[in-house]
Amino acid sequence: MRTALEMDSRTATKLRKLADARHISVEELLAAHVPGLAGEDPNDSDSGEERAKAFDAWVAGFPQATPHLSDDAIGRASIYRDR
Repeated sequence: MRTALEMDSRTATKLRKLADARHISVEELLAAHVPGLAGEDPNDSDSGEERAKAFDAWVAGFPQATPHLSDDAIGRASIYRDR
Protein backbone atom coordinates (compact mmCIF):
# COMPACT_ATOMS: atom_id res chain seq x y z
CA MET A 1 0.00 0.00 0.00
CA ARG A 2 1.28 3.45 -0.88
CA THR A 3 0.45 6.63 0.97
CA ALA A 4 1.36 10.28 0.57
CA LEU A 5 3.01 12.35 3.26
CA GLU A 6 2.77 16.10 3.54
CA MET A 7 6.10 17.87 3.89
CA ASP A 8 7.91 20.94 2.72
CA SER A 9 8.85 20.62 -0.96
CA ARG A 10 12.50 21.42 -0.13
CA THR A 11 12.59 18.50 2.30
CA ALA A 12 11.06 16.18 -0.27
CA THR A 13 13.60 17.31 -2.88
CA LYS A 14 16.50 16.73 -0.47
CA LEU A 15 15.22 13.25 0.36
CA ARG A 16 14.95 12.38 -3.34
CA LYS A 17 18.46 13.69 -4.04
CA LEU A 18 19.96 11.76 -1.12
CA ALA A 19 18.22 8.57 -2.20
CA ASP A 20 19.25 9.04 -5.84
CA ALA A 21 22.87 9.61 -4.83
CA ARG A 22 22.82 6.26 -3.01
CA HIS A 23 20.88 4.53 -5.80
CA ILE A 24 18.07 3.57 -3.43
CA SER A 25 14.43 4.55 -3.00
CA VAL A 26 13.30 7.23 -0.56
CA GLU A 27 11.57 4.47 1.40
CA GLU A 28 14.86 2.56 1.75
CA LEU A 29 16.65 5.76 2.77
CA LEU A 30 14.10 6.45 5.49
CA ALA A 31 14.16 2.85 6.73
CA ALA A 32 17.94 3.05 7.07
CA HIS A 33 17.94 6.34 8.99
CA VAL A 34 14.70 6.61 10.95
CA PRO A 35 14.65 4.54 14.14
CA GLY A 36 11.81 2.05 14.25
CA LEU A 37 11.19 1.84 10.52
CA ALA A 38 13.66 -0.97 9.87
CA GLY A 39 12.91 -2.92 13.04
CA GLU A 40 11.44 -6.38 13.16
CA ASP A 41 7.71 -6.45 12.61
CA PRO A 42 6.11 -9.06 14.88
CA ASN A 43 3.50 -9.65 12.16
CA ASP A 44 6.18 -10.22 9.51
CA SER A 45 5.87 -13.79 8.29
CA ASP A 46 8.89 -13.87 5.95
CA SER A 47 10.99 -16.97 6.39
CA GLY A 48 14.74 -16.78 6.86
CA GLU A 49 15.15 -17.83 3.25
CA GLU A 50 12.91 -14.97 2.04
CA ARG A 51 14.85 -12.48 4.17
CA ALA A 52 18.14 -13.83 2.76
CA LYS A 53 16.84 -13.38 -0.79
CA ALA A 54 15.73 -9.84 0.04
CA PHE A 55 19.16 -9.10 1.51
CA ASP A 56 20.90 -10.46 -1.59
CA ALA A 57 18.67 -8.30 -3.78
CA TRP A 58 19.50 -5.27 -1.63
CA VAL A 59 23.24 -5.96 -1.92
CA ALA A 60 22.94 -6.42 -5.69
CA GLY A 61 21.53 -2.89 -5.91
CA PHE A 62 24.86 -1.31 -4.98
CA PRO A 63 27.14 -0.06 -7.76
CA GLN A 64 29.46 -2.80 -9.03
CA ALA A 65 31.99 -0.60 -10.82
CA THR A 66 33.54 1.00 -7.74
CA PRO A 67 37.28 0.40 -7.41
CA HIS A 68 38.57 -1.61 -4.47
CA LEU A 69 40.94 0.01 -2.01
CA SER A 70 44.56 -1.05 -2.33
CA ASP A 71 46.43 -2.69 0.55
CA ASP A 72 48.38 0.56 0.95
CA ALA A 73 45.18 2.58 1.23
CA ILE A 74 43.88 0.49 4.13
CA GLY A 75 47.20 -0.27 5.76
CA ARG A 76 47.92 0.85 9.31
CA ALA A 77 50.69 3.21 8.14
CA SER A 78 48.34 5.15 5.88
CA ILE A 79 45.54 5.30 8.44
CA TYR A 80 47.77 6.52 11.29
CA ARG A 81 50.22 8.71 9.36
CA ASP A 82 50.31 11.45 11.99
CA ARG A 83 51.11 9.13 14.88
